[in-house]
Amino acid sequence: MLMKNTTNYLRFGLFHRFSHFLIIISFFGLVLTGMPLAFRSYGWARWLYEMFGGYPTAGYIHRICALITFFAAFLHFAFLFVCVSVKKQKGYFWGVDSLLIQPRDIFDIIADIKWFMGVGKRPNFDRWIYWEKFEYLSLMWGTLVMAVTGIILWFPAQFTKIVPVAVASIIDVPSIALIVHRYEAILAAGFIFSIHFFHTHLLPEKMPVDEAIFTGKITEAEFKHERLIQFNRLEKQKDLESYRVAPSSLFVSFLTRLFAVPILITGLIMVGLMFSALLVWAI
Repeated sequence: MLMKNTTNYLRFGLFHRFSHFLIIISFFGLVLTGMPLAFRSYGWARWLYEMFGGYPTAGYIHRICALITFFAAFLHFAFLFVCVSVKKQKGYFWGVDSLLIQPRDIFDIIADIKWFMGVGKRPNFDRWIYWEKFEYLSLMWGTLVMAVTGIILWFPAQFTKIVPVAVASIIDVPSIALIVHRYEAILAAGFIFSIHFFHTHLLPEKMPVDEAIFTGKITEAEFKHERLIQFNRLEKQKDLESYRVAPSSLFVSFLTRLFAVPILITGLIMVGLMFSALLVWAI
């Protein structure tokens, strides 16, 4: 287990922490009001739906959370536009600071598999680890799919009017949108509440929560353990000190856990209920 120390470095800026907060709020709101419809034959789903006001209140909450998601996506792409087109900053689409998959990630995956199998040493990583890139790209893809299908379901009559009659007479677009929306939602919730949670927050050295995305800070020990290549590069470039920040207070750490731990527990309960329901379906 990693030992805490007093040397801290900035991992996430205020903008990214705020954006992540919006995603947390909107995602949980969407899951808690939308998943009961997908599993409406189960008692827990009906109870959960009623807890959020039932029809139509839960639907209103769902749509508000969808708008928050759209707002977070707008902020993200506006941020990219300003950085790339206005400030002329480089590295967002290629290089060590990019979240896009690159050849180096393939070698990292192979090295990680060899380490898991006990036939190689633990690989060192740069600013973004390959699974973080996969999560980022899946978020982009999932948001696009959920946005398109959600808008179709939100305005089915208006959307039907713009679909050619020849197509509408053969393909029931709203029904297809409902199926895609539902199963993409189940896939997204299952992934976030299991893979993302365990990869990020439920590792032995991180439990009960990884505070970095909330405070923006990581310790020197964490930095070296998780992203040694980035640490060494910044040190060699003499940029490391510019990332150094004061440690978070115990009060901030307490507030972080007070907010994050209930969310983690809720997500784990949800994925458990969803998984048990899917097992019943399979049987």
